[in-house]
Amino acid sequence: MATTDSPVGARNTDYAQALALAGLLAGASLSLSRLYAGNAWLLPTWLTMAAALGLAALLRRLGVGQLLSLVAMALGFVVVGGILLFPGTLLLVIPTGRTLSEMAAAASAALTAISEQAAPVQVTTEFVLLTCAGAWAVATAADGLAFRARQPLLALVPALGLFVFPAVIRPSSPAWYTTWFMLGAAGMLLFEGRARLATWGRWVSSARSRPGAGWRLPLTPAAQTGRWLALAAGLCALTVPWLLPGYGQQPVLDLKESTGTDAGVALNPFISLRTRLTAQEDVPMFRARSTQRERWRLMVYDRFDGTDFAPSSDPRDDLVPFEGPIPGEQDPDLPVTQVTQEVEIQKLREFWLPAAITPAQVDAGRQVLANPTFASLTINQRLREGFSYTVVSQVPDIDAADLDGPVDYRSYPNLRPYLETGSLDREVRERADRLVEANDADTPFGKALAIQDYLRSKEFRYNLNVPALSAGGNQLRRFLTEVREGYCEQFAIAMAMMARQVGVPSRVAVGFTSGEVVDNNFLQVTTHDAHAWPELWFPGTGWVPFEPTPRADGTVAVPSYTTPAGRVPSDDTGTTPTPDTTGPDTTPNPAGQGPEPTPAAEGDPLAGTGAGRGWLDRPVVRAGLAVVLLILAVPGVKWARNLLARRRAGHRPRDAVAESYAELTTWARDAGIGRRGAETPAAYARRLSGDFDADADPLVELTGLFEQAEYAPDEPGDDQAGEARRLARHARSSLAGRLGWRRRVVATVSPRSLVGQPRR
Repeated sequence: MATTDSPVGARNTDYAQALALAGLLAGASLSLSRLYAGNAWLLPTWLTMAAALGLAALLRRLGVGQLLSLVAMALGFVVVGGILLFPGTLLLVIPTGRTLSEMAAAASAALTAISEQAAPVQVTTEFVLLTCAGAWAVATAADGLAFRARQPLLALVPALGLFVFPAVIRPSSPAWYTTWFMLGAAGMLLFEGRARLATWGRWVSSARSRPGAGWRLPLTPAAQTGRWLALAAGLCALTVPWLLPGYGQQPVLDLKESTGTDAGVALNPFISLRTRLTAQEDVPMFRARSTQRERWRLMVYDRFDGTDFAPSSDPRDDLVPFEGPIPGEQDPDLPVTQVTQEVEIQKLREFWLPAAITPAQVDAGRQVLANPTFASLTINQRLREGFSYTVVSQVPDIDAADLDGPVDYRSYPNLRPYLETGSLDREVRERADRLVEANDADTPFGKALAIQDYLRSKEFRYNLNVPALSAGGNQLRRFLTEVREGYCEQFAIAMAMMARQVGVPSRVAVGFTSGEVVDNNFLQVTTHDAHAWPELWFPGTGWVPFEPTPRADGTVAVPSYTTPAGRVPSDDTGTTPTPDTTGPDTTPNPAGQGPEPTPAAEGDPLAGTGAGRGWLDRPVVRAGLAVVLLILAVPGVKWARNLLARRRAGHRPRDAVAESYAELTTWARDAGIGRRGAETPAAYARRLSGDFDADADPLVELTGLFEQAEYAPDEPGDDQAGEARRLARHARSSLAGRLGWRRRVVATVSPRSLVGQPRR
């Protein structure tokens, strides 16, 4: 005897399993909150996963094969990603070539920024694109394993990867969402058990197929004992670990390589610098007592590779025992101030010891080595938390008069590496030359001041988030001519290379600003104090720091010899330029105050709260509009389907009669009055005749024609095909008149008949 319980029960099971899978993926995705400073990533990610699960379900209902489904899923991500993240590039909801190019550029920028930023990061379109792509891939894999492969347990694997991955990037403790994830995992395990039980037969797996109404398997004492054991095991798992000694405390032996906040040794200093600058958490690097506030230098670099400054050799080679000031760092006759620093390392995982410039003595309780080329100190191993040392530095007392005057650098052959500009862009060269000419700067000091004033002018902004500089070539040229915003790395490199172009030896130093005074007069240095600055060489002085970065947080002090009050007046020597007051404001700010960081771009779909943006620019509105357009497109798709079916059936009357009947019953299914499972056409006609009285008479006549065409030995004629078409139109009109306008609208826009199998 046929029954409808089996397919209906299977559909209900699939719906429940789909909800459990959606909950599992949602809980797993919440682990990504470790990586972001803000929650603007959550809605695009959840909408992406919901769209992936919905599209996968639609493809299954349509019977699309696995290979074509993968292609459709890839195309679907382009559509969904474009709607959520790049709405301005779409033709309504259809991706264009610009959509693909912007997606590729954003993905490239995000992959580059991954190595430059530390979690948690700001929510940007580039990072969210990668997140949505990963979420789409995980949802696709989990859905395929759960429904196509019928292995709900294996669906936990991609979800678990999504849940664990953020902990690898940023090893912090999980939060409340772990419970959500575990509940979703429990749901999938339940369906795994049901899937295995189904292999034993329908009598075991489906209670409705067992004899006797409401019959259930007996509740045995063994089953009751098993439930109590499961409850007791769960309670022990949740409570016993808290009672164990040492739970939640610091380990006795820490075998981790690093904390995840700092990447450790970075032979290119700017990789570590970018990580510290763009970290959203203010992580303590070290603290110190110092007799005078000075910037902390780790090391200097001498070679420009076209993008960054880099070491001309491995900094860990050529290390020698440190025995006093490094020769060539400063003139021995220059007046100095002795600065004593007592340093205690916290989260800094570097190879080099931070110290004020020109260290003379170091007491670290072990041998200290130095690299004279890069002015760096090390104990030849990575620093650990709690390590302390004392440094005595001879900080030079520099006056503008010590720097002023003409210099012939050709008499200093050892400085030639610091004048190399081989890979410098032509436009940067020309800009540097024009700048010193416009300021009538004819001495090295005058040229240095002109360059520093230019970079600290209102033409440039300090900004830690500059996606335009995260990838691509000619970054220095684009920084100076197009973008004109960046952080200390760009400003330091720009001044160093422009100085080389105009004949002044230069290098770039990496380290920290002085830090903030905290309790007991300690200087606390954190990730946000990371800094880079150029150093230029002058005879009679040595390597001299300059400050071109217009940093707005007040942590960077401009050297006194470059301030308006500290410069040699042009009336005295005629060589030092005066800032041009007729053009852009180039007056340096002694306090280090620069323009405020650039706000988020107005067109960024993820920037801010959306204030000031048109409602069509909001991703949620665009997504809703896409759904409305899809709903409105359903009637057109149905009309096209029926038209094609009529044309295919037009050459044979038997097929024409069957098509007319199928078209009517398909509409009735969308209207909620379709045929039931295992219901014959005659039984269906009798049921509707009882429900709709005379309004169902055309359906009864059409059913007779359909049965005669299907089962009679003689082929129907063309007149019977025409009569079937007339009866189908009449039946639809009369039945629709009894349904009411709401049911008629639902029947028009419902996609149910597009995804299900038609009944004949």
